[in-house]
Amino acid sequence: MKTTWILLTLVTLCFHSYGQGTKRTQESGLLKLKDRQGRYLLGYQYEMKYPPPGVDSVFGKSGFIHPLNTLAGKTLTRIQAPDHYHHYGLWNPWTRIAYQGKLYDLWNIGDRQGRVDHIKFNKKKAKGKAVGFSARLHHIIYPEPMKEVSVLREDWESTISPIDDKRYCLDLVSTLMPQKDTVTMKAYRYAGLGFRATDQWNDDNSKILTSTGKTRAEADGSLERWIMVSGLIDGDTAGILFLLHPDNVHHPEPVRVWPPGTNGKGDVFVNFSPSKYKDWLLLPRKSYLLKYRLIVFDGELSADEAEAYWQEYSKH
Repeated sequence: MKTTWILLTLVTLCFHSYGQGTKRTQESGLLKLKDRQGRYLLGYQYEMKYPPPGVDSVFGKSGFIHPLNTLAGKTLTRIQAPDHYHHYGLWNPWTRIAYQGKLYDLWNIGDRQGRVDHIKFNKKKAKGKAVGFSARLHHIIYPEPMKEVSVLREDWESTISPIDDKRYCLDLVSTLMPQKDTVTMKAYRYAGLGFRATDQWNDDNSKILTSTGKTRAEADGSLERWIMVSGLIDGDTAGILFLLHPDNVHHPEPVRVWPPGTNGKGDVFVNFSPSKYKDWLLLPRKSYLLKYRLIVFDGELSADEAEAYWQEYSKH
């Protein structure tokens, strides 16, 4: 009982612990969020980030989170991997959008059917130890050559709050609003919030565990409340616990998890796709929310702790 009480108190700190000295800086098109000790925890890329020389510039992107770092400075995300140049740390595109009778792919930007871009900041906020921002993104299609149409407006709110000396909390709230006409997220095996993990993780030094007790080999396609990804980075264990809010459409939420052996060594990719098995209809002049909480940690985090974090999150 004592351990559980302490844990739930720490989770509550994600909302109620405030102090002095949280920092936010901008440089080279990157908004950096730091804690009061000056530790760089999150970067949000608001200007276009182009791929390396020699790679088609169509793979350039804005409106994503990278790096995402632990308190000990371990970077958990990866962008522009040579096997998937369109993978960008933490990002939120859709793979099959139906609009006015046609299908568009905003995930595989190399196909030139559409994309998701940062447009502006709605606000940047800091309150004691909590710090964050709200960004406006547009989901853009190309209905014909040289023509762009924004079909969805998205407000992406990110807030970092402390938990303890090894963990912190990142809340992500996505508000989707069709611009002029109905948008349908067609059922497809991946779409929505994606996480491309550090290239240091592989089959031998990382692991995945879900709320239903599934491991990496079993998790793809399962319906989950939470999923935890962890492994060795520079010789130390670190990871992320993803909590999926019960208010999200089609909860518990379908997940896409790359199986062992991906790319020959077991590269790690996790995606939360509410439209994996069912179409999701979005009507104009209405807004639709998706909410996730990430517990970013150094060291280990147990399944019992993960469940306790989700139980507390589900009440908000």
